[in-house]
Amino acid sequence: MGPLDGSIVNVSLPVIAERLHMDYVSVIWVPAAYLVTLAVLLLIIGRLSDMHGRKRIFIAGFGVFVFGSFLCSIATTGTELIIFRILQGGGGACIFATSPAIVTDVFPAKERGRALGLNVMAIYIGSALGPTLGGVLTYTLGWPSIFLVNIPIGLLIIVLSLWKLQESHTKKVQPFDLAGTAAFAVGLIILLVAMTVGESIGWMSLPILSLLALVFIAFVLFVFLEVRKGSDAMFDISLITHNRLFAAANIAALLNYTAFFASSLLISFYLQRVLGLSTLVTGGILLATPITMATLAPLSGWLSDRIGSRSLSTMGMVVIAVGLLLLSTLKSGTGTGVVILYLLLLGAGMGLFSSPNTSAIMGSVERKQLGIASGTLATMRTTGQALSLAVTGAVVATIASPQVVSLLFVGANPARVAVESDAYVHGMSLAFVVCAFIALIGAVFSFVRGKSHRRM
Repeated sequence: MGPLDGSIVNVSLPVIAERLHMDYVSVIWVPAAYLVTLAVLLLIIGRLSDMHGRKRIFIAGFGVFVFGSFLCSIATTGTELIIFRILQGGGGACIFATSPAIVTDVFPAKERGRALGLNVMAIYIGSALGPTLGGVLTYTLGWPSIFLVNIPIGLLIIVLSLWKLQESHTKKVQPFDLAGTAAFAVGLIILLVAMTVGESIGWMSLPILSLLALVFIAFVLFVFLEVRKGSDAMFDISLITHNRLFAAANIAALLNYTAFFASSLLISFYLQRVLGLSTLVTGGILLATPITMATLAPLSGWLSDRIGSRSLSTMGMVVIAVGLLLLSTLKSGTGTGVVILYLLLLGAGMGLFSSPNTSAIMGSVERKQLGIASGTLATMRTTGQALSLAVTGAVVATIASPQVVSLLFVGANPARVAVESDAYVHGMSLAFVVCAFIALIGAVFSFVRGKSHRRM
Protein backbone atom coordinates (compact mmCIF):
# COMPACT_ATOMS: atom_id res chain seq x y z
CA MET A 1 0.00 0.00 0.00
CA GLY A 2 2.76 2.43 0.88
CA PRO A 3 4.82 2.27 -2.32
CA LEU A 4 1.71 1.83 -4.44
CA ASP A 5 0.44 5.21 -3.30
CA GLY A 6 3.77 6.71 -4.25
CA SER A 7 3.21 5.80 -7.90
CA ILE A 8 -0.54 5.28 -8.39
CA VAL A 9 -1.24 9.00 -8.89
CA ASN A 10 1.15 9.44 -11.84
CA VAL A 11 -1.21 8.25 -14.54
CA SER A 12 -4.15 10.08 -12.91
CA LEU A 13 -2.48 13.49 -12.68
CA PRO A 14 -3.92 14.90 -15.95
CA VAL A 15 -7.47 14.13 -14.77
CA ILE A 16 -6.76 15.48 -11.27
CA ALA A 17 -5.25 18.66 -12.72
CA GLU A 18 -8.30 19.19 -14.91
CA ARG A 19 -10.87 18.51 -12.18
CA LEU A 20 -9.14 20.57 -9.49
CA HIS A 21 -7.87 23.30 -11.85
CA MET A 22 -4.17 22.79 -11.08
CA ASP A 23 -1.26 23.94 -13.25
CA TYR A 24 2.00 22.00 -13.72
CA VAL A 25 3.88 23.75 -10.93
CA SER A 26 1.20 22.77 -8.39
CA VAL A 27 0.18 19.37 -9.72
CA ILE A 28 3.76 18.04 -9.52
CA TRP A 29 3.43 18.37 -5.74
CA VAL A 30 0.65 15.77 -5.60
CA PRO A 31 3.21 12.94 -5.90
CA ALA A 32 6.12 14.99 -4.55
CA ALA A 33 4.40 15.90 -1.25
CA TYR A 34 3.95 12.21 -0.44
CA LEU A 35 7.52 11.36 -1.46
CA VAL A 36 9.13 14.23 0.48
CA THR A 37 7.12 13.44 3.62
CA LEU A 38 8.16 9.80 3.44
CA ALA A 39 11.83 10.60 2.99
CA VAL A 40 11.92 13.10 5.85
CA LEU A 41 10.08 10.96 8.42
CA LEU A 42 11.38 7.45 7.75
CA LEU A 43 14.61 7.67 9.72
CA ILE A 44 12.97 9.63 12.52
CA ILE A 45 10.13 7.15 12.93
CA GLY A 46 12.56 4.24 12.73
CA ARG A 47 14.39 5.68 15.73
CA LEU A 48 11.13 6.29 17.63
CA SER A 49 10.01 2.71 17.00
CA ASP A 50 13.23 1.41 18.55
CA MET A 51 12.49 3.51 21.64
CA HIS A 52 8.73 3.11 22.06
CA GLY A 53 7.72 -0.07 20.22
CA ARG A 54 7.02 -0.96 16.60
CA LYS A 55 3.53 -2.44 16.79
CA ARG A 56 1.85 0.72 18.06
CA ILE A 57 3.61 2.90 15.47
CA PHE A 58 2.81 0.41 12.68
CA ILE A 59 -0.91 0.37 13.59
CA ALA A 60 -1.05 4.13 14.15
CA GLY A 61 0.56 4.56 10.74
CA PHE A 62 -2.18 2.58 9.05
CA GLY A 63 -4.79 4.63 10.88
CA VAL A 64 -3.27 7.89 9.64
CA PHE A 65 -2.80 6.40 6.17
CA VAL A 66 -6.46 5.35 5.90
CA PHE A 67 -7.70 8.70 7.19
CA GLY A 68 -5.39 10.58 4.81
CA SER A 69 -6.60 8.44 1.90
CA PHE A 70 -10.22 9.29 2.70
CA LEU A 71 -9.45 13.00 2.88
CA CYS A 72 -7.60 12.83 -0.45
CA SER A 73 -10.66 11.26 -2.08
CA ILE A 74 -12.92 14.17 -1.04
CA ALA A 75 -10.45 17.00 -1.74
CA THR A 76 -12.07 19.85 -3.68
CA THR A 77 -8.97 21.95 -4.37
CA GLY A 78 -5.38 21.27 -5.30
CA THR A 79 -4.12 22.77 -2.05
CA GLU A 80 -6.36 20.44 -0.02
CA LEU A 81 -5.12 17.41 -1.96
CA ILE A 82 -1.46 18.31 -1.42
CA ILE A 83 -2.01 18.79 2.33
CA PHE A 84 -3.85 15.48 2.59
CA ARG A 85 -1.07 13.75 0.66
CA ILE A 86 1.38 15.01 3.30
CA LEU A 87 -0.82 13.40 5.97
CA GLN A 88 -0.97 10.20 3.94
CA GLY A 89 2.82 10.25 3.59
CA GLY A 90 3.15 10.51 7.37
CA GLY A 91 1.13 7.34 7.78
CA GLY A 92 3.09 5.63 5.03
CA ALA A 93 6.37 6.49 6.76
CA CYS A 94 5.17 4.69 9.93
CA ILE A 95 4.46 1.59 7.84
CA PHE A 96 7.68 1.70 5.79
CA ALA A 97 9.95 2.36 8.75
CA THR A 98 8.64 -0.49 10.90
CA SER A 99 7.57 -3.38 8.66
CA PRO A 100 11.05 -4.82 7.84
CA ALA A 101 12.02 -4.42 11.50
CA ILE A 102 8.90 -6.31 12.63
CA VAL A 103 9.64 -9.13 10.18
CA THR A 104 13.30 -9.29 11.19
CA ASP A 105 12.41 -9.29 14.88
CA VAL A 106 10.18 -12.37 14.73
CA PHE A 107 12.17 -14.62 12.36
CA PRO A 108 15.42 -16.40 13.26
CA ALA A 109 18.53 -15.53 11.26
CA LYS A 110 18.37 -18.72 9.20
CA GLU A 111 14.92 -17.72 7.87
CA ARG A 112 15.41 -13.97 7.68
CA GLY A 113 16.20 -13.79 3.96
CA ARG A 114 13.11 -15.74 2.95
CA ALA A 115 10.86 -13.67 5.21
CA LEU A 116 12.26 -10.35 4.03
CA GLY A 117 12.01 -11.63 0.47
CA LEU A 118 8.24 -11.68 0.85
CA ASN A 119 8.35 -8.19 2.37
CA VAL A 120 10.47 -6.88 -0.50
CA MET A 121 8.19 -8.61 -3.01
CA ALA A 122 5.21 -6.68 -1.62
CA ILE A 123 7.11 -3.37 -1.74
CA TYR A 124 8.10 -3.75 -5.37
CA ILE A 125 4.77 -5.08 -6.53
CA GLY A 126 3.08 -2.05 -4.99
CA SER A 127 5.52 0.39 -6.57
CA ALA A 128 5.38 -1.24 -10.00
CA LEU A 129 1.62 -1.84 -10.15
CA GLY A 130 0.75 1.71 -9.12
CA PRO A 131 0.58 3.28 -12.62
CA THR A 132 -1.37 0.34 -14.08
CA LEU A 133 -3.90 0.16 -11.25
CA GLY A 134 -4.22 3.94 -11.19
CA GLY A 135 -5.10 3.99 -14.87
CA VAL A 136 -7.74 1.28 -14.56
CA LEU A 137 -9.39 2.82 -11.48
CA THR A 138 -9.35 6.34 -12.88
CA TYR A 139 -10.82 5.18 -16.19
CA THR A 140 -13.60 3.11 -14.61
CA LEU A 141 -14.44 4.81 -11.31
CA GLY A 142 -12.83 8.25 -11.39
CA TRP A 143 -9.71 9.66 -9.72
CA PRO A 144 -11.00 9.54 -6.08
CA SER A 145 -11.09 5.74 -6.33
CA ILE A 146 -7.28 5.53 -6.33
CA PHE A 147 -7.43 6.71 -2.71
CA LEU A 148 -10.66 5.03 -1.61
CA VAL A 149 -9.25 1.60 -2.49
CA ASN A 150 -6.89 1.93 0.49
CA ILE A 151 -9.62 2.21 3.11
CA PRO A 152 -11.03 -1.36 3.35
CA ILE A 153 -7.57 -2.89 3.03
CA GLY A 154 -6.12 -0.59 5.68
CA LEU A 155 -8.93 -1.27 8.14
CA LEU A 156 -8.49 -5.03 7.69
CA ILE A 157 -4.74 -4.73 8.37
CA ILE A 158 -5.38 -2.72 11.55
CA VAL A 159 -7.69 -5.46 12.86
CA LEU A 160 -5.22 -8.22 11.96
CA SER A 161 -2.32 -6.30 13.51
CA LEU A 162 -4.17 -5.76 16.78
CA TRP A 163 -5.00 -9.45 16.84
CA LYS A 164 -1.75 -11.05 15.68
CA LEU A 165 1.24 -8.76 16.17
CA GLN A 166 3.32 -8.87 19.34
CA GLU A 167 4.97 -5.70 20.63
CA SER A 168 8.75 -5.56 20.24
CA HIS A 169 11.17 -5.18 23.11
CA THR A 170 12.11 -1.52 23.37
CA LYS A 171 15.07 0.40 24.70
CA LYS A 172 14.99 2.40 27.88
CA VAL A 173 13.21 5.65 27.05
CA GLN A 174 15.64 8.53 26.69
CA PRO A 175 15.43 12.15 25.52
CA PHE A 176 14.75 12.39 21.80
CA ASP A 177 17.44 14.02 19.66
CA LEU A 178 15.49 17.09 18.56
CA ALA A 179 18.50 19.04 17.23
CA GLY A 180 19.78 16.19 15.07
CA THR A 181 16.26 15.43 13.86
CA ALA A 182 15.69 19.06 12.86
CA ALA A 183 18.99 19.28 10.95
CA PHE A 184 18.28 16.04 9.12
CA ALA A 185 14.69 16.97 8.26
CA VAL A 186 15.56 20.46 7.02
CA GLY A 187 18.45 19.19 4.90
CA LEU A 188 16.45 16.42 3.29
CA ILE A 189 13.40 18.60 2.64
CA ILE A 190 15.54 21.22 0.89
CA LEU A 191 17.35 18.53 -1.12
CA LEU A 192 14.14 16.89 -2.37
CA VAL A 193 12.53 20.24 -3.14
CA ALA A 194 15.60 21.20 -5.18
CA MET A 195 15.49 17.91 -7.08
CA THR A 196 11.77 18.25 -7.73
CA VAL A 197 11.86 21.79 -9.14
CA GLY A 198 15.41 21.80 -10.51
CA GLU A 199 14.45 20.85 -14.05
CA SER A 200 11.74 23.50 -14.33
CA ILE A 201 13.82 26.47 -13.11
CA GLY A 202 17.30 25.33 -14.17
CA TRP A 203 19.90 23.22 -12.35
CA MET A 204 22.53 25.97 -12.48
CA SER A 205 20.18 28.78 -11.47
CA LEU A 206 20.92 30.81 -8.35
CA PRO A 207 17.88 29.47 -6.40
CA ILE A 208 18.90 25.82 -6.96
CA LEU A 209 22.57 26.44 -6.18
CA SER A 210 21.57 28.29 -3.01
CA LEU A 211 19.32 25.40 -1.95
CA LEU A 212 22.11 22.88 -2.52
CA ALA A 213 24.49 25.01 -0.42
CA LEU A 214 21.93 24.97 2.39
CA VAL A 215 21.66 21.19 2.04
CA PHE A 216 25.42 20.84 2.50
CA ILE A 217 25.38 23.06 5.61
CA ALA A 218 22.43 21.18 7.12
CA PHE A 219 24.01 17.75 6.67
CA VAL A 220 27.39 18.86 8.00
CA LEU A 221 25.55 20.18 11.07
CA PHE A 222 23.62 16.90 11.32
CA VAL A 223 26.82 14.81 11.35
CA PHE A 224 28.40 17.12 13.93
CA LEU A 225 25.37 16.90 16.22
CA GLU A 226 25.07 13.11 15.91
CA VAL A 227 28.76 12.55 16.68
CA ARG A 228 28.39 14.65 19.85
CA LYS A 229 25.27 12.75 20.92
CA GLY A 230 26.87 9.34 20.52
CA SER A 231 24.51 6.49 21.41
CA ASP A 232 21.74 8.98 22.27
CA ALA A 233 21.68 10.38 18.72
CA MET A 234 18.76 9.88 16.36
CA PHE A 235 21.16 8.10 14.00
CA ASP A 236 24.21 6.29 15.34
CA ILE A 237 27.01 7.48 13.03
CA SER A 238 29.06 4.42 13.98
CA LEU A 239 26.70 2.37 11.81
CA ILE A 240 28.35 4.14 8.87
CA THR A 241 31.89 4.56 10.17
CA HIS A 242 32.33 1.17 11.85
CA ASN A 243 29.91 -1.11 10.02
CA ARG A 244 31.11 -1.53 6.44
CA LEU A 245 28.34 -3.98 5.56
CA PHE A 246 25.60 -1.61 6.72
CA ALA A 247 27.13 1.41 4.96
CA ALA A 248 27.97 -0.28 1.65
CA ALA A 249 24.67 -2.18 1.39
CA ASN A 250 22.68 1.01 1.99
CA ILE A 251 24.71 2.88 -0.64
CA ALA A 252 24.07 -0.02 -3.04
CA ALA A 253 20.34 0.28 -2.27
CA LEU A 254 20.40 4.03 -2.96
CA LEU A 255 22.14 3.48 -6.29
CA ASN A 256 19.79 0.61 -7.12
CA TYR A 257 16.69 2.77 -6.76
CA THR A 258 18.38 5.64 -8.59
CA ALA A 259 19.15 3.38 -11.53
CA PHE A 260 15.84 1.53 -11.66
CA PHE A 261 12.90 3.61 -10.47
CA ALA A 262 12.34 5.92 -13.46
CA SER A 263 12.58 3.09 -16.00
CA SER A 264 8.83 2.41 -15.91
CA LEU A 265 8.06 6.08 -16.63
CA LEU A 266 10.54 6.18 -19.52
CA ILE A 267 9.18 2.97 -21.03
CA SER A 268 5.56 3.99 -20.46
CA PHE A 269 6.14 7.17 -22.44
CA TYR A 270 8.01 5.21 -25.14
CA LEU A 271 5.25 2.61 -25.53
CA GLN A 272 2.45 5.18 -25.76
CA ARG A 273 4.10 8.01 -27.66
CA VAL A 274 6.59 6.23 -29.89
CA LEU A 275 4.91 2.86 -30.48
CA GLY A 276 1.37 4.26 -30.28
CA LEU A 277 0.03 1.70 -27.79
CA SER A 278 -2.97 2.30 -25.54
CA THR A 279 -2.75 2.88 -21.80
CA LEU A 280 -4.27 -0.55 -21.16
CA VAL A 281 -1.76 -2.39 -23.38
CA THR A 282 1.11 -0.37 -21.92
CA GLY A 283 0.07 -1.37 -18.42
CA GLY A 284 0.02 -5.03 -19.44
CA ILE A 285 3.54 -4.83 -20.88
CA LEU A 286 4.90 -3.06 -17.82
CA LEU A 287 3.68 -5.96 -15.68
CA ALA A 288 6.61 -8.02 -16.99
CA THR A 289 8.98 -6.40 -14.49
CA PRO A 290 6.96 -6.72 -11.25
CA ILE A 291 5.86 -10.27 -12.07
CA THR A 292 9.49 -11.33 -12.46
CA MET A 293 10.49 -9.44 -9.32
CA ALA A 294 7.69 -11.05 -7.33
CA THR A 295 8.72 -14.50 -8.52
CA LEU A 296 12.43 -14.17 -7.77
CA ALA A 297 12.45 -12.02 -4.59
CA PRO A 298 11.38 -14.82 -2.18
CA LEU A 299 13.66 -17.31 -3.96
CA SER A 300 16.72 -15.05 -3.75
CA GLY A 301 15.91 -14.33 -0.11
CA TRP A 302 15.78 -18.07 0.59
CA LEU A 303 19.08 -18.59 -1.24
CA SER A 304 20.73 -15.77 0.72
CA ASP A 305 19.99 -17.70 3.93
CA ARG A 306 22.15 -20.50 2.55
CA ILE A 307 24.91 -18.98 0.42
CA GLY A 308 25.07 -15.41 1.70
CA SER A 309 23.84 -12.16 0.23
CA ARG A 310 26.90 -10.56 -1.38
CA SER A 311 27.10 -12.70 -4.54
CA LEU A 312 23.33 -12.56 -5.16
CA SER A 313 23.06 -8.79 -4.64
CA THR A 314 26.11 -8.10 -6.79
CA MET A 315 24.84 -10.36 -9.55
CA GLY A 316 21.45 -8.64 -9.38
CA MET A 317 23.00 -5.20 -9.88
CA VAL A 318 25.00 -6.45 -12.84
CA VAL A 319 21.87 -7.95 -14.41
CA ILE A 320 20.05 -4.64 -13.87
CA ALA A 321 22.90 -2.81 -15.64
CA VAL A 322 22.68 -5.25 -18.57
CA GLY A 323 18.90 -4.81 -18.75
CA LEU A 324 19.23 -1.02 -18.76
CA LEU A 325 21.87 -1.15 -21.49
CA LEU A 326 19.59 -3.33 -23.61
CA LEU A 327 16.71 -0.89 -23.05
CA SER A 328 19.01 1.88 -24.33
CA THR A 329 19.05 0.11 -27.73
CA LEU A 330 15.29 0.50 -28.30
CA LYS A 331 14.36 2.26 -31.52
CA SER A 332 11.20 3.71 -33.01
CA GLY A 333 10.41 0.45 -34.77
CA THR A 334 11.31 -2.04 -32.03
CA GLY A 335 8.69 -4.76 -31.45
CA THR A 336 6.87 -5.12 -28.15
CA GLY A 337 8.25 -8.65 -27.69
CA VAL A 338 11.76 -7.24 -27.43
CA VAL A 339 10.62 -4.65 -24.90
CA ILE A 340 8.99 -7.34 -22.76
CA LEU A 341 12.15 -9.47 -22.89
CA TYR A 342 14.31 -6.58 -21.67
CA LEU A 343 11.80 -5.73 -18.93
CA LEU A 344 11.85 -9.36 -17.78
CA LEU A 345 15.63 -9.17 -17.50
CA LEU A 346 15.38 -5.93 -15.52
CA GLY A 347 12.88 -7.54 -13.17
CA ALA A 348 15.18 -10.55 -12.73
CA GLY A 349 17.99 -8.25 -11.61
CA MET A 350 15.74 -6.50 -9.12
CA GLY A 351 14.49 -9.82 -7.79
CA LEU A 352 18.05 -11.06 -7.27
CA PHE A 353 19.25 -7.87 -5.57
CA SER A 354 16.53 -6.68 -3.24
CA SER A 355 15.86 -9.49 -0.76
CA PRO A 356 19.50 -10.45 -0.09
CA ASN A 357 20.52 -6.80 0.25
CA THR A 358 17.67 -6.08 2.67
CA SER A 359 18.50 -9.20 4.68
CA ALA A 360 22.16 -8.16 4.88
CA ILE A 361 21.29 -4.68 6.16
CA MET A 362 18.79 -5.89 8.75
CA GLY A 363 21.18 -8.61 9.91
CA SER A 364 24.14 -6.27 10.33
CA VAL A 365 22.74 -4.44 13.37
CA GLU A 366 21.74 -5.34 16.91
CA ARG A 367 18.09 -6.11 17.62
CA LYS A 368 17.68 -2.79 19.45
CA GLN A 369 18.69 -0.98 16.21
CA LEU A 370 16.26 -2.72 13.84
CA GLY A 371 13.98 0.31 13.59
CA ILE A 372 16.77 2.70 12.62
CA ALA A 373 18.12 0.14 10.13
CA SER A 374 14.67 -0.27 8.59
CA GLY A 375 14.19 3.50 8.46
CA THR A 376 17.60 4.02 6.88
CA LEU A 377 16.89 1.48 4.15
CA ALA A 378 13.49 3.04 3.43
CA THR A 379 15.12 6.48 3.29
CA MET A 380 17.60 5.16 0.72
CA ARG A 381 14.70 3.83 -1.34
CA THR A 382 12.69 7.04 -1.27
CA THR A 383 15.68 9.32 -1.89
CA GLY A 384 16.82 7.04 -4.72
CA GLN A 385 13.38 7.32 -6.32
CA ALA A 386 13.56 11.11 -6.23
CA LEU A 387 17.11 11.05 -7.60
CA SER A 388 16.06 8.70 -10.38
CA LEU A 389 13.36 11.09 -11.58
CA ALA A 390 15.74 14.05 -11.38
CA VAL A 391 18.64 12.32 -13.16
CA THR A 392 16.62 10.79 -16.00
CA GLY A 393 14.61 13.97 -16.46
CA ALA A 394 17.77 16.05 -16.74
CA VAL A 395 19.36 13.60 -19.21
CA VAL A 396 16.28 13.39 -21.43
CA ALA A 397 16.04 17.19 -21.38
CA THR A 398 19.50 17.46 -22.94
CA ILE A 399 18.12 15.83 -26.10
CA ALA A 400 14.33 16.24 -26.11
CA SER A 401 12.26 19.33 -25.42
CA PRO A 402 11.28 20.54 -21.94
CA GLN A 403 7.70 19.71 -22.92
CA VAL A 404 8.62 16.02 -23.09
CA VAL A 405 10.22 16.15 -19.65
CA SER A 406 7.11 17.78 -18.18
CA LEU A 407 4.90 15.06 -19.62
CA LEU A 408 7.25 12.39 -18.31
CA PHE A 409 6.97 13.67 -14.76
CA VAL A 410 3.25 14.40 -14.60
CA GLY A 411 2.16 11.31 -16.52
CA ALA A 412 0.10 13.18 -19.09
CA ASN A 413 -1.08 11.50 -22.26
CA PRO A 414 1.77 12.09 -24.70
CA ALA A 415 -0.35 11.14 -27.71
CA ARG A 416 -2.03 14.55 -27.44
CA VAL A 417 1.20 16.45 -27.81
CA ALA A 418 3.23 16.74 -30.98
CA VAL A 419 6.68 15.66 -29.87
CA GLU A 420 9.38 14.42 -32.19
CA SER A 421 9.61 10.73 -31.25
CA ASP A 422 13.18 10.27 -32.48
CA ALA A 423 14.39 13.00 -30.13
CA TYR A 424 12.69 11.33 -27.22
CA VAL A 425 14.09 7.89 -28.10
CA HIS A 426 17.58 9.38 -28.26
CA GLY A 427 17.18 11.08 -24.89
CA MET A 428 15.68 7.94 -23.36
CA SER A 429 18.58 5.84 -24.63
CA LEU A 430 21.11 8.20 -23.10
CA ALA A 431 19.20 8.13 -19.79
CA PHE A 432 19.29 4.32 -19.72
CA VAL A 433 23.04 4.32 -20.36
CA VAL A 434 23.56 6.70 -17.44
CA CYS A 435 21.36 4.53 -15.23
CA ALA A 436 23.29 1.41 -16.27
CA PHE A 437 26.52 3.11 -15.20
CA ILE A 438 24.94 3.96 -11.82
CA ALA A 439 23.89 0.31 -11.43
CA LEU A 440 27.46 -0.85 -12.09
CA ILE A 441 28.74 1.50 -9.39
CA GLY A 442 26.13 -0.05 -7.11
CA ALA A 443 27.46 -3.51 -7.98
CA VAL A 444 30.92 -2.43 -6.85
CA PHE A 445 29.58 -1.27 -3.47
CA SER A 446 27.62 -4.48 -3.13
CA PHE A 447 30.74 -6.56 -3.81
CA VAL A 448 33.14 -4.76 -1.45
CA ARG A 449 30.83 -4.67 1.55
CA GLY A 450 32.06 -7.91 3.14
CA LYS A 451 30.25 -11.01 4.35
CA SER A 452 26.81 -10.95 5.91
CA HIS A 453 26.44 -11.38 9.68
CA ARG A 454 23.86 -13.29 11.64
CA ARG A 455 23.48 -11.30 14.82
CA MET A 456 20.07 -12.66 15.75
